[in-house]
Amino acid sequence: MSGNLDDIVGFKQLFLKLVKNRYFVIISLFLSFALAYAYNRYSTEYFNVETSLLFKEDNRLSTIQLYDNSYKNNENLENKSLLINSYPLVYKTIEDLRFDIAYFLEGNIKVTETLYAPFILQCDNTSKLKGKRFKIKYFDDASFIFIDLSTKNEQKRRFNEKFFIYGEQISVQYNINFKVSNDDIPTTIVKFQSLKDLALKYKQKIKIEKIVKESTVMNISMLTRDEEKGVVFLNKLVDNYIEDEINQKNLASNNTIRFINDQLEEMSDSLALIEQQIQQYKNTNKITDLSLKAQSIYTNIVSLETELAKAKTLNNYYAYLEEYLGRGKNLESISVPTSFGVNDVNLTSLVNQLIEIQIKKNILIDGGQFNNPAVNQYNRQTKQLILNIKEAIKTSKKANNLLITDYNSRIYKMEQSLSTIPEVEMELLNIERLQSISENIYTFLLQKRAEAKIDLSSNVADTKVLERAINLNKKAEFPNKVRTYIIALLFALLIPIIYLIILDLLNNKVLSKLDLEKLTNISILAVLARNYSGNTLLSDHSPKSSVYEGFRALRFNLNTLNKDSSSKVYLITSSVSGEGKTYVAENLSIVFAKSGKKTLVIGGDLRRPKLYTDFGLNNNIGISNYINSDLDYKKLIGKTNISNLDILIAGPLPSNPSDTLLDPKFSLLMQKLKDMYDIIIIDTPPLGLVTDALTLMKYSDINLYVVRQKYTKKAMLNYVNDMHKNNRLGKIYTIFNDLNENTDIYGYYYNYGYYQENEYFSKN
Repeated sequence: MSGNLDDIVGFKQLFLKLVKNRYFVIISLFLSFALAYAYNRYSTEYFNVETSLLFKEDNRLSTIQLYDNSYKNNENLENKSLLINSYPLVYKTIEDLRFDIAYFLEGNIKVTETLYAPFILQCDNTSKLKGKRFKIKYFDDASFIFIDLSTKNEQKRRFNEKFFIYGEQISVQYNINFKVSNDDIPTTIVKFQSLKDLALKYKQKIKIEKIVKESTVMNISMLTRDEEKGVVFLNKLVDNYIEDEINQKNLASNNTIRFINDQLEEMSDSLALIEQQIQQYKNTNKITDLSLKAQSIYTNIVSLETELAKAKTLNNYYAYLEEYLGRGKNLESISVPTSFGVNDVNLTSLVNQLIEIQIKKNILIDGGQFNNPAVNQYNRQTKQLILNIKEAIKTSKKANNLLITDYNSRIYKMEQSLSTIPEVEMELLNIERLQSISENIYTFLLQKRAEAKIDLSSNVADTKVLERAINLNKKAEFPNKVRTYIIALLFALLIPIIYLIILDLLNNKVLSKLDLEKLTNISILAVLARNYSGNTLLSDHSPKSSVYEGFRALRFNLNTLNKDSSSKVYLITSSVSGEGKTYVAENLSIVFAKSGKKTLVIGGDLRRPKLYTDFGLNNNIGISNYINSDLDYKKLIGKTNISNLDILIAGPLPSNPSDTLLDPKFSLLMQKLKDMYDIIIIDTPPLGLVTDALTLMKYSDINLYVVRQKYTKKAMLNYVNDMHKNNRLGKIYTIFNDLNENTDIYGYYYNYGYYQENEYFSKN
């Protein structure tokens, strides 16, 4: 509960400090919001543009497959995202859009990038112009001023006129679609940029992420200074990606068609030769047709030899694959086994893994990341996959060769049945058998080529644009104006707070009652208001003044502590001179005398006595005279003009003040005075300078330690705390003196006109 109360008090005090320094807070608010406005107004704006794509797997039964096996796209979403944001694709996009020539409109304060400028610069080759900047100013409908910003060279040119700059031929066209009046045509700055550097910058801007975790819909976005330019770029990037995707499919289809054409060319030549052989044989041997038995055997052999031809085709693919792996280049373009009718699941999986790794590797290399550790990892994986594929080919070839052996054996047995057929007829059968097999394969290849061509014409991308990027004229993503003003408000309040905290940290003086409570655990008995009147003694003040009321509160709190009236001697001290200990001693004695108490105020400061001056007395006879002579103590006591108040002054400066106070005569004097007076108040030297105050404390019942606002140093309280901790200060309380009436106390403004006297008696 105490901790919460301290927090509340601290916040209240801080709030009141801010209120007190409200003009500083107002200035801080004004400057912060002015800076926020300038930041929002003149900082470069960035707009967020986005498009969304649906990535789907191609689950069609591909007609380019020779033996009705399904062809599936094995690229995952991660690979597709890498491809979209690959360096080659980004480079091609900005090259297509000619973003290497950038246009900026010159305003009164800032320059704004734009896609559409009032002038269009034509240049076929920009290699010598990279990094160069030029300014184009409208002159009239037929001409313009061309300024080289590097050399400040100006020249007047006509629109569409070809001229050379840095060895490159350029021309400038007036953009008739730029809708402004001639008086308002802004000056255009043209900057030539490196396509390579620009591609890297755009790559870093592109952000690709899933819209929903389980879906295959991806959102592609980027921050751009010109919203229209960003829209054009994203749409072109997506279009190029889809075009490349279709081109890759078309490449596979064309490769299949090329393979089939090679096979057909060989089959066509064979069929023509066989036809000639059959006709020549029939003419020579005068045979027209085969017998029924020969025809039956012929049909069975043709069927077996067709299957044998297919098995040999698989061996052709294995040979192709081994040769392709041996070259070690363009491994991502390998035709997958299913494209050639190979049904080995293991081999197909290994080839697909190899293609996928090569795609990832090439994306990094194309982006210039040659030293990326992933490249070496992909190389190691490639080597291992090639070894695994070769082993799988070896296994598949072994199984396929067993089939070939079986087919050959069965064909041989069928051929043995032909021994009963006449030799002339058997020879014709062999020739026609070869023709039939060739025709079957030729027809099959023709069919598949037709299907491949259909597939080529119907290839579509596996990616669909769900939402194209459009210019929505949205607010800029950056700067966020609302957020900027919120931050400005926070800083406007934070700066004064930090300033006040720093002042507190740098300040070495006690500023408030709260400061005093934090710096010492000695209870605060009273708070005394600042005396603005110039009159030291309360007898010259109005009884209703805040100063008077403060001393009444001190008297009340002392009486509260002394309910049994056992305490009558009050000692007043401080750390150093100037904190008001003498002032407190004088006026405390006055308020006790005014209450009817017979009161004596003693000037216990023998070194720099001042008590007598305020009462209009001299320092000729006092305590020092009594100690060093046989004077009657009663003759030392002086009368004041205040009823019930007497005074015992210090007297002339003795040779050794400390020894004087230790003299037994002084102790005897104090005993006599206690018998004479109801209240005795002792004004002492500062506690932090000499030991006199400690000596006098043995005669006092209650010690009062005076702390002055904005005067007493915080470090001085460390000494008092140590003394108090070691029980050397007796029964001691603090008095907070000279408090400004506008100073807050526990978060409340101090007003001496309205309070309870015991309000200021507090314990930490």
